[in-house]
Amino acid sequence: MASDPSMPSALQVAEAVARVLGAKLVDLSAERIELDRDEAALCLGLAEGVIDSLKAEGGDADNA
Repeated sequence: MASDPSMPSALQVAEAVARVLGAKLVDLSAERIELDRDEAALCLGLAEGVIDSLKAEGGDADNA
């Protein structure tokens, strides 16, 4: 995943998602958390980037 400099590494993705969700989960008394559109878009974009990268790596492995 890290071979393309424009793609985040798995560690960077995990850290970004952890920051977003950790900020929401800090209130231990809350029964629910909500993501605003920007936060949801960030998490979705990160996940889709990882999916695309893993698919590309899988294609590279097929061609090796």
